[in-house]
Amino acid sequence: MVNSRTYLLGTFAALAAFSVVSKSAPPPQSAPAEVLAAAPQGTHLLAFNTSGNQLDADAAAVFETPSDKDGVSHRSLVIFGKKAGKFVPEVTSDKIIACSKCSQFHDDPFMTEGLDVKHGHVNIDQEDGGEKPTTTIIDLTRQSGEWRVTTASRRVVRLGRYEERTVAIPLPTSGLAKDLDAKWIIPVYLNSLIVNEKTGKAWLLGGDESQEAVWKHLEDSCGKDECKILVQQQDGCISLVRDESSRPFGGASPDSKDKKQAVAQAMSACSAAGGKACKEIDTQCRRGI
Repeated sequence: MVNSRTYLLGTFAALAAFSVVSKSAPPPQSAPAEVLAAAPQGTHLLAFNTSGNQLDADAAAVFETPSDKDGVSHRSLVIFGKKAGKFVPEVTSDKIIACSKCSQFHDDPFMTEGLDVKHGHVNIDQEDGGEKPTTTIIDLTRQSGEWRVTTASRRVVRLGRYEERTVAIPLPTSGLAKDLDAKWIIPVYLNSLIVNEKTGKAWLLGGDESQEAVWKHLEDSCGKDECKILVQQQDGCISLVRDESSRPFGGASPDSKDKKQAVAQAMSACSAAGGKACKEIDTQCRRGI
């Protein structure tokens, strides 16, 4: 368990460096007209792959919605089989491919090259950022004319570098690909500025999944009886300011690119409390973990 504020702040900053994954997606492989015509309403083609030129070839396409007000795009997977020289949709699902922020770092876990199609087989491989990426692998196969789920699992690496575990994604009772729910959600991680009211010591913590996790993070340092949360939010910036008496004050900005707003808010809180010689001590900006 961490006891050093310096270490916590260093960890907080270091993890940010691993949260950005460069995935400049190549343009999707050209798709025939019948594939483009199968796009769910309001989507455009993100990725397309085929098993080859067989008369009974298979293909898979991923279609994407425009970004919503929160910058999130949602995806649908369509699996095709070729009949009489044309690709015909056989399975459509909006629960198999991750949305654009459905990773622990709020980056995009979908990679075009992670959509692999062979005759009678579709493999989906998605990973997020970190030194050791969390990876979701889903295998679908055609069996007796139906697309079924062979395996579905998620190898989770907390914070991209810590403990690892493999989690089985529940298979649908039917066993059919169209009924699989990969349980993609946009995760919530709390970023907190916490102060020990007796000693004045402060911690900037990131990556906690709940209030309980925040206090668990601090169990060897202080408890609820002596510490309080000055600022807590999800994405954004948090700033710690102290006055000449070393009293702590906090400020925040929901925009992870707006460090100045968080500092200004903390400085205003200091001044409003009659603080003298208010000074920024530290400011951290987080997106995702």
